[in-house]
Amino acid sequence: MQFTARGPELDEVVRLTAAPSSHGLLFTGEHGIGKSRLLAEAAQRVAVDSVLLRGNPAESAWPLSGFSTLFASIGDRRAVEFAGRFTLRSNDPQTMFAASRDLLTLLRGLDLPPLVLLIDDLDMMDSESRTLIGFMAGRLAGTNLQMVATATTAAATATATATATATATATTTVPTVGGEQRLAGFTTLPLPPLTGEEAEELVRRELGDAADDGTVQIVASRSGGIPLVIEQSIAGLHHDQVTGREPLVLPLRPAEAGRTAALERLHAVPREAMPIAQELSAGPLHLLSALTRQDLERSDCLELLLDAGLADLHGQVVRLRDPLLRSYLYWELRPQHRRELHRELAEVYTGLDERLAAWHASFTGDGADLSHALIAAATDLVHEGENEASVELAERAIILGSDPESRHPLMLRFVEALSAAGELDLASHYLQTVQPDAPDPAFSLVLARTSIALEFERTQRVPVREVEASVSLHGDDDPEGATALLSLVTDYHSAKWDVDGARAWLRIAELFTPGSATSPAPQLAEAARMVEAVDGLPAAAAAPQRMSTDTLNALTAASLISFGTTLSYREHYAQARRVTNVVFHGHRSERLAVDWAWNLGFINEVRAGDFRRAHSVVDGWLADTADTVKQHSARALAITWHALAQGRRPEAAVHAEECAELASAERNPAALARLYSFQGADALLNGDNASAIRLLQLADATSAHIGNLSLVRHTANLVEAYAAGGRLRDGEQVLQRMIEQQSRRPSVWLDRAVARSRAVLAPDQSAPQLFLDALALYEGNRAHDGDYERARTLLAQSDRLTRLGLRTDAEHASALASAAFEAAGATLWARRAASAEPASSPEPGSILSLLKAEEREVAEMVRRGLRNREIAGELYISLRTVELRLTHIYRKVGARSRSHLASLLG
Repeated sequence: MQFTARGPELDEVVRLTAAPSSHGLLFTGEHGIGKSRLLAEAAQRVAVDSVLLRGNPAESAWPLSGFSTLFASIGDRRAVEFAGRFTLRSNDPQTMFAASRDLLTLLRGLDLPPLVLLIDDLDMMDSESRTLIGFMAGRLAGTNLQMVATATTAAATATATATATATATATTTVPTVGGEQRLAGFTTLPLPPLTGEEAEELVRRELGDAADDGTVQIVASRSGGIPLVIEQSIAGLHHDQVTGREPLVLPLRPAEAGRTAALERLHAVPREAMPIAQELSAGPLHLLSALTRQDLERSDCLELLLDAGLADLHGQVVRLRDPLLRSYLYWELRPQHRRELHRELAEVYTGLDERLAAWHASFTGDGADLSHALIAAATDLVHEGENEASVELAERAIILGSDPESRHPLMLRFVEALSAAGELDLASHYLQTVQPDAPDPAFSLVLARTSIALEFERTQRVPVREVEASVSLHGDDDPEGATALLSLVTDYHSAKWDVDGARAWLRIAELFTPGSATSPAPQLAEAARMVEAVDGLPAAAAAPQRMSTDTLNALTAASLISFGTTLSYREHYAQARRVTNVVFHGHRSERLAVDWAWNLGFINEVRAGDFRRAHSVVDGWLADTADTVKQHSARALAITWHALAQGRRPEAAVHAEECAELASAERNPAALARLYSFQGADALLNGDNASAIRLLQLADATSAHIGNLSLVRHTANLVEAYAAGGRLRDGEQVLQRMIEQQSRRPSVWLDRAVARSRAVLAPDQSAPQLFLDALALYEGNRAHDGDYERARTLLAQSDRLTRLGLRTDAEHASALASAAFEAAGATLWARRAASAEPASSPEPGSILSLLKAEEREVAEMVRRGLRNREIAGELYISLRTVELRLTHIYRKVGARSRSHLASLLG
């Protein structure tokens, strides 16, 4: 099996061999945690020779057998001969110390080549060998040897856990083995259980590509994070269970490694609390009142389990904490005992919680088909955030159900609940079970809508063929269902700025509108408004800009996200902010909707120019424990911007790479264009004009299919970068595109961007007034949603005034810019404005390289201050020739005047 995880631990081994230490490394952990795999992988990673040996429990009663094996593994004849003659006069501490010192002296005299000794299960060696090796491990300097070992005993595990830090940093306090501190020369590192993500990765590697993602998640979450448990558990699955076509029996039956781990935990269960522990094992969760039954003895026993860390109590819900312990306790019960226990609990929960009553009654063998009740109960549990428990009820329902057709509507609602909760792999897993033999058109379209929505959330891509097939087969029989499906697909294309694709689906949806009961369908109207907002065209019909709180609370989460996105693209930032807050407060359990709301909130605040709020949104997004939501380009984009805007550029580069990879996989040009735009603005801020031009050109190319320039908002920055690079003609071309879009796709941002760009490209004599005209557009801005853009205009004005020698006016403009940046929360830009450093100009050498030899001569003389007549005399050419060459020079380098050319030339 391919090794997984354990990156930090392997790095420690590599560091040890790269920069030898006098201390060896000892990795401790419970049985099956992956210690042997770690050493096997370490043998492949280290750059020097290594040898792997294992402690043999069969030889643990033979003194010095482990020491002899260790010396033999060194591969030196002299060491082997010495080990054969070596004996101990006694095993008292002084004698052991002296013997270890003599062994180290011998090893230093052998002049051995570098070698790493990898000792697996050191605790299985005899006591004398452990003592000698433990002493030597701390004094290896000069021997050319390094030791890396593992130990498994309960004492080792307990001590390692107590002495290690939360981040598994090394400590010189070493666990005891056999009750004595024999391994003091080692630096210890505990091996923690695999994280949920690592466990899923290992399960997936074991099961192969055919494995159903939901099955992978279910098995991984019940493994305790122990690799050997995973390996043994999946060995008991048959192919249809692996692919998700057959249900799993939960809790999983314990394999050998799981039993071993459970028995270690069982030592902490007080004898008198065992009946309560067994009762807890009978269900995925329990109600406190049902468990204690107002009985003081039962309450005391539960308290013992809680104190021992074996059970969890959240509100009124109690459950066993460890899945391996629960599995062991449950399956150790005799079948009759289990059945009677379930019957007793079914009676307890009847009238108290019918969901748990149905769960327990399903095991009593009374003949009732409780599959429908179990699926409905599972759906309720998802709404309450009890996703793990819901899985057990759903699997049980599938096992029991004798009439799969009748449960399909209930199962579909369960799938929708899982999807809304962000459990996409589980939702996909259970969607497989909804395959009606002769479905009616309405149900088929609902099923298709759920399937397509699930696929988009998992991959950020629309399964076009499935959409076309569903609409063509069932659209005429259920036009409302077809309209709802096509409206959803339209929204997905709009979200990725695929306006043409969105309009194509919209046109098809409109064909079904006359046949629907309501015309036009609300979903269709929402989708059309969002398409118009993305395209930037004026709304075809009046659209609401504000709704009452009651109206907003009545909308679905999807409608709220669509409405909020439309508001933000229409530059109604405060109202969009209000809508996202409704999602956060009213739809908190719908993890996908909350994730979309975080993304909308971030984009809305960046568009509003409120960096302070944007940072707050990203902080909230990162702190939100949405473990079930898959990583996607929108989230990576927000993290990239967050790091860039705080000056953490190396970190931002890592996240930017991830964002670009995800956006490419999702075929999401919207995320890519925004990424390049953010990076280009950052390069401009840091004076890297060449990078700014390159990145902003990429943003321009990636969004070339979008007419709405206010989406990416990169063009004003591109104009500024071109101007700073002396490429005025290129800047004019971008400005012309902006002006052309002003009438077709009017927006406040575009008006301001055009005004600033005109001022940036203007000749020196007209630039001051054009900057004043650009700043006048921000007057009366009570919402302050333009502070950042106003500050950018002031900063550009300051740079120009500085070059014109108007220092006082320039300092005043930069002070205003700094204050506006601070108000917007753009701290780095505020520092840039406060430093009053002019924007970078092109290097003189780069300008001269654009010119012919005779043009360079004229340019150099202009730089020296010569007039045209003097240049003509110096070069023995006519005055007319000088004027023509200067005209060519101005055009090539983008100079606006003779003084500007001299400035560009330094």
